[in-house]
Amino acid sequence: MRLRRAGAVLTTLALVGVTVGAASAQAARDDGVALGVATVESQDVPVAGTFAYNARQDDTKDEIRGVVHAVRRVDGGTALYYSIGSPGPDSVRGAGMFLQAQDHDDIPFAWDVKLIDTANLRAYRPLRTSEGLATSVSSDLTSEGDLHVAFAVFPELPADVTEVQVVVANGTSVGAVQVEDGALEPVADEPAPRPGQGWPALPDAALLATADPEDRTFVLTRRSGDLAGDVQVEESPEQVGVVLDASVLFAFDSADLAPEAQGRLAEVAADIAARGSGEVVVTGYTDSDGETRYNQTLSEQRAQSVVAALQPAAGGAVTFTAVGEGERDPVASNDTDEGKQANRRVTIVYSVEGDR
Repeated sequence: MRLRRAGAVLTTLALVGVTVGAASAQAARDDGVALGVATVESQDVPVAGTFAYNARQDDTKDEIRGVVHAVRRVDGGTALYYSIGSPGPDSVRGAGMFLQAQDHDDIPFAWDVKLIDTANLRAYRPLRTSEGLATSVSSDLTSEGDLHVAFAVFPELPADVTEVQVVVANGTSVGAVQVEDGALEPVADEPAPRPGQGWPALPDAALLATADPEDRTFVLTRRSGDLAGDVQVEESPEQVGVVLDASVLFAFDSADLAPEAQGRLAEVAADIAARGSGEVVVTGYTDSDGETRYNQTLSEQRAQSVVAALQPAAGGAVTFTAVGEGERDPVASNDTDEGKQANRRVTIVYSVEGDR
């Protein structure tokens, strides 16, 4: 499968560059009457989450609020149903509720929504069919203090995905929403009905089949670390890279593992044993202090010490390679103590099994 890699990065399961909308969502819950959320609930319309943000990411512009109703598996894709509008007295154009689309062909559509599968590190954008994006037309969502129901259809999700994170315009996270089966009914005559008056009609399966789902599926990278900054982990669906500060593994100028290193390496070995495959490459690095040849030898010895600690507990499905890079490939300036410490490190890189 051909997948595109997204620039967005997950850090401890939170998107960097994406506004986590807990506070905004809570504000919408607390003041839901202004947008008719209470009315929505009283009409037995499903409410999976709420959101609030300012148009165009500008606090001086109109406030936009809304309700996520459901994420549903449908023929040919995955449908998101949500309501959106502005509580203000002035009319707000539907296009003004979303960021300006970079692709000219996407401008008429309510394009700025996405689904995030944090377990499998995938992000999904609405499908682009032969007739345009599989979303509501933004002009149908123009608000005069009311809500209109919108839709977006994304690529089909893997069968084992039971929930996704919903992210609406301006990168506002609504939180986790359960994935259920079947389009919502009844279907309304209007393209963007008010809540409680039916649901918008979705593109049929034949039209959705004209889209390329791989083009709308993006691979994410999860980055995490401990509070002290001694360990950093970068994970994609295919590979894990662990960076360990040498100071937590070794005493100064030594290649003998410190007692506290065993616990750190045991965690890595357990993950390798659980899902590692192929070759595990362990690489040692130093700062630029001292003689270059000595640094090269020290980096090789440190990599070998880490391999010796990992190998017994990592299982037989992988092979190990120890590499020393000495003072090559610094990640920071060697002109400062902080930079030197960052450059003294050991990396462990391994592939993981399965199409996550």
